Formats: sequence, structure tokens, C-alpha cells
Amino acid sequence: MKHLYSAPPAPRKYCPVVTALCLGLLAAGLASPSFAQGEPSVVLVQPAGAELNAVSIGGTVIPYRSVTVSAQRGGRITALYVREGMPLQFNQPIAALDDDVLRQQIQGVEAQLRAARSTLDYDIYSPGALGSPAGAMGGMMGAMMGSMFGAPGGGGVDAWLARVDRINQARARIDQLQAEDRALQAQVAYGAITAPMDGIVTQRMVEAGEVVQAGQPLVQIAYVSRLRAEFDIPVELAQGIAPGQPFTLKTSGGLLISAPVGEIAPAVDARTHTQRIKLDLPPGNGLRLGEYVELLLPRSPVGNAGAMGARPVVIPAAALLRGSALPMVQVVTGDGQVASRIVRVAEKLPNGQVVISAGLVAGDIVRVQP
Repeated sequence: MKHLYSAPPAPRKYCPVVTALCLGLLAAGLASPSFAQGEPSVVLVQPAGAELNAVSIGGTVIPYRSVTVSAQRGGRITALYVREGMPLQFNQPIAALDDDVLRQQIQGVEAQLRAARSTLDYDIYSPGALGSPAGAMGGMMGAMMGSMFGAPGGGGVDAWLARVDRINQARARIDQLQAEDRALQAQVAYGAITAPMDGIVTQRMVEAGEVVQAGQPLVQIAYVSRLRAEFDIPVELAQGIAPGQPFTLKTSGGLLISAPVGEIAPAVDARTHTQRIKLDLPPGNGLRLGEYVELLLPRSPVGNAGAMGARPVVIPAAALLRGSALPMVQVVTGDGQVASRIVRVAEKLPNGQVVISAGLVAGDIVRVQP
């Protein structure tokens, strides 16, 4: 047991070489990748995509042209050759209407026409007629005898005029019956309903065996070799839109398509205060009739290019300086220097990026914090 007042232990002595070696190892360990903080990287500022720099307006894919085929006369549908979704070519049969009554009417007209021609032949070639030698001689002799005996004109002249009148009436009757026959033949032809253009059947309104009236819709045909997209644009956004002007469309699958304006409604809808426009879709776009598409209308006024700095850009969210009272980024200048710049954050995206509406332009280089 040591005495309470024993002498204190001698102080330890450190070797200077060992101490320097330990400090060097510690410094090397702290400088290793496992202890050192990562260096900031740099990225190029990219312009915001069309879907971020635009107002989205929903629309529908429509055919370039659509025709409703209607019955040109009444009758019972004896045959219906088409179904929905069926492709058609020009003048291809669609339906047939019965023509029994019309055929009977044609037979009646043709019988009257034969009788009228027989009457005409009788008036021309019968004895005493104008066209026969006896009729011509009798008329001339009657006129001469009437003049010789003081009868002005004579009875032969009156008979001659009456015969000419009957001939003219017979010819007029024949013309009338021929016109009726042609009209009935046209009505029969209307019973064979054919396609007025190439396309596909989008809707069939009747079935075989139904009785239809003149003007009743039968089928609807759409020309789908070319497609359009139809939109109703608010009046305040439709200012300055012109035919041929290209716009960006976004499909339901996220595909972006450029399409020019093909048609603009001449008037504004008084009920909805919108103006309808149609865009011509490029071929091979994969869209189908009735599919939903979005028109990405630029937020800035159409036709005004504006300043580059006013256009939104996209940068990683990590480029924003942490701990700053205002949103700031570090921009690498052309001489390699780093300068802080205040920016305006318009939107945070779910993919880890942010939309900057002011403070940066496309092409700037910013530092991204680790």
C-alpha cells in the first residue's frame, strides 16, 4: 500500500517521431474518400419542355372529312352490305332499296308512251293527213276551190291546221312521258346506294329490312387517311393564331407531335366564348379516331418571341444553395469564376428538378451541390 504522501509519478515522455507519424496517418484518413466531402459538379441549364412552358387544352382526334350517307328516296332496305369499322372504296355498294312499285310505274309509263307514238303515227300517215300525198293534195285543192268560190281559206285549211295541232300535242305527250320514264328510272337507280368517297364506316344507323324515308341517315363514313385534332380555344388565348402555324400536341402516351393549324372557325361560340381550330396531324402518328390529345399553347403571346431570359428553364434541385434566405445558384462564368445569382423557382418537379422562371437562361452552367 502506497503512502498518502508518496512522491507523484514521473510525467510520460512522447517520442517526436511517433507523434508526427500518428498525426500524418490521421490526416491521411480524414482526407480519404470515406471522410472527405464530395466536390460540387456542374450542369448545363436546359430549356423547359413544351409541356412546362404552355397552357394545356384538351381536344379530340377527328377524321379529315366525314360524310353521312342518307337515302335519296323511300323504300324497304333489301340488302345492307356494310358494318361498322369496314373500309370502303369510292362507289362501293352500301345498301339496296326495293323497287317493285317503281318498276310497275315504269311499265305503265312505257305503255302510255307506245300509245302516244301510235297516235302520232296515225296523225301523220293516215289518209288525209298532212304528211300523206292525198292529204297534201286535198288541202291544196280545198284551198284553191275555196278561193275560187269566194270561201276565204276554205275548209281544207282548217282541217290542215287541226291536224298540225294534233301532231304537236302528240309529240308533246311523248316528250312528257319520256321525262316521266327517265325520272322513274332515276328513282330506281337511287335504290342502289354507294360510297361517295374512300373511308371507313364509323356508324350504321339502320338494319336490313327496315323501311326508310327520303333523307333518312343510313351510315356515316370517315376519311381516315388523314386525321385532324379539334380544340375549342378560349378567346383570350386564340388571338393571333393563323392557318399553317405549327403547335405542339401531347398524346395520352406522352408523345409530343408537331402539327400545323389547318382550319379556324370564322366566329366565336357565343355560349362558350371559345373559337374552334383544327390541326392537321402528320401521317403515321399512331393516333385513332376519338383519342384524347392536348394542345400545348405557349403561355407567352403568340408571335411574340420575347427575351430568352423570360423563358423557363430546368435545373436540378440540388443546384439551389442550401441555407440561403433567397433561392440562389452558383453560375460558372466564361472565365471559370463562380458567381452567385438569385433565381425565381416556378415549380418543383417530381423527378428532382425545378423550373426556373427568371434568373437563368438556357446554356448557363450552374454548380450542383453534393
